[in-house]
Amino acid sequence: MLLTMKRAAQSGVTLIELMVAVAILGVLIKLVLPTFLTQAHKAEGDSEVAAFFAELTAKEEQYKVDHGVYLSTGTSETNTWPTAPKASLQSITPLPTTWSTLRVVTPSSQVRCAYVAIAGTATTGTVGTVASSSFGFVKPSRSWYYVLAQCNLSGQSGKYSYYFASSLDARVQKLNWGE
Repeated sequence: MLLTMKRAAQSGVTLIELMVAVAILGVLIKLVLPTFLTQAHKAEGDSEVAAFFAELTAKEEQYKVDHGVYLSTGTSETNTWPTAPKASLQSITPLPTTWSTLRVVTPSSQVRCAYVAIAGTATTGTVGTVASSSFGFVKPSRSWYYVLAQCNLSGQSGKYSYYFASSLDARVQKLNWGE
């Protein structure tokens, strides 16, 4: 009987054991949280960009059917809409005139990334630095366009992800994915 009472008194967790468990849990969270956040940033960027690229590329193709050429939504890769990407959501309305001319119906009224479509023909249009240097896009000998998204998904100043698709290759290519 005395032995049973002694065991009953010893059951439970000591303060030291609890502190060790909390410390281990803290270390695990510190190791896993950055990976989780990076994956969340990538998913947010991929989801938004996929919807906007689908809309912009479809409208570019329809515009070419109607007018015989593609339409640039900005004068250069830095002439994006909205004007700068943000880690937090920002309004995309009102739309610029070129987006209205393309009849773009935005998949969402709030975005994190900034978008631009650059277009040209065999003899007109200029391919920007990001498209040429980072994605290897070369101006073809026919009408063309590319869509570029610049995102700041991590919220860190000067760290950007870029997404790219073109009339020559509709696959979405990524640079600095998740940043």
